[in-house]
Amino acid sequence: METTADHPFLHQVYDDDDRDDLTVELTFLIVHANPYRRLDRSALTVCDFSPAKDELFAQDMLAGEDLRLFEEVYARTYRAHPLPNVAVYLRADPGLCLERVQERMRREPTRSFEAGMTLERLRRMEERYDDALQRLGQQSLVCHVERHMTADAVVRAVAELLRQRVPMIATL
Repeated sequence: METTADHPFLHQVYDDDDRDDLTVELTFLIVHANPYRRLDRSALTVCDFSPAKDELFAQDMLAGEDLRLFEEVYARTYRAHPLPNVAVYLRADPGLCLERVQERMRREPTRSFEAGMTLERLRRMEERYDDALQRLGQQSLVCHVERHMTADAVVRAVAELLRQRVPMIATL
């Protein structure tokens, strides 16, 4: 399980005055790659994480030589590790996402590093994810998250989506 708040460089993502984007993105790549590369591939793999996530964020944050270096490290890191069989993309309106980030900061002051999150950035990432659906997994499913949905309702919606769209799961 990722402990985002423990990321040593995360505060820099939202701090335009003191950013080292290459360090941030390479650190995320390593933090995510270690558990992903250890997944048991002898069974069906369903994830709400895809290695493509790191690539999409790097493309938003990096350019030029930094982006080329990141892409080389990314390709080498995941070369022998296939995409998940099924990736579930939890898609929510960027405005709703921003509201939830702000609410989370009120509940968890340790997440104050997210204060720099902008609606513009969330919209850019939504567009990147929408354009990259075919790269998220061997099969990518979209679960639309609505304002009224609780965490339990999202889990039920994902489970139903999987039952409908993934034959192996429907029989379980």
